[in-house]
Amino acid sequence: MDWTPLFLLRTVLFPKALLGLRVFEPRYLDMISASLRQGRDFGICLSHPCGDGHARPEPVGTLARIVDWGGEAGVLQIQVQGQERFTIQDWRYDGPLAVAVIHRWVAEPIVPMRRESDVLLSILGELVGKDLAAEMDASSAGMILAQALPASPEEKQQLLLLQDPLERLRRIMDLLNQRGA
Repeated sequence: MDWTPLFLLRTVLFPKALLGLRVFEPRYLDMISASLRQGRDFGICLSHPCGDGHARPEPVGTLARIVDWGGEAGVLQIQVQGQERFTIQDWRYDGPLAVAVIHRWVAEPIVPMRRESDVLLSILGELVGKDLAAEMDASSAGMILAQALPASPEEKQQLLLLQDPLERLRRIMDLLNQRGA
């Protein structure tokens, strides 16, 4: 069995999106070091406390690839990019680190954004630049927008679970409307 290391956080990573992390716990510093040495992705999962000092991962997470790193004085700053989503088949703690056997999800279909997504396209343009935003399909746009969305981790987890890119965009728009954005 191939065990994938998990970074358990109170945040959600979406495929294609970027996320900056400050890493200072020894278990995660070791995991990141091994990931850099081996050129291997690791999983990021929304976590919940178990009450025994450990955390339990949500059953669906996203593989993360380190795209930039640096730091000083025992704090490593990394930027990761989300890769494929996965479902945890089995998980356990291997010492202080959670590891899992995962099943990778297939990529979402390439679907163009709809005309009613002009507001989202404008926000996306602010995030990635207007030229790049104009070329994006609904899945890529939704993943990047969901990452930047001012929403709770639980709301973002629900967006991660969706498999219809147009439905994700609709839900993002609903969440923005609820917040008066």
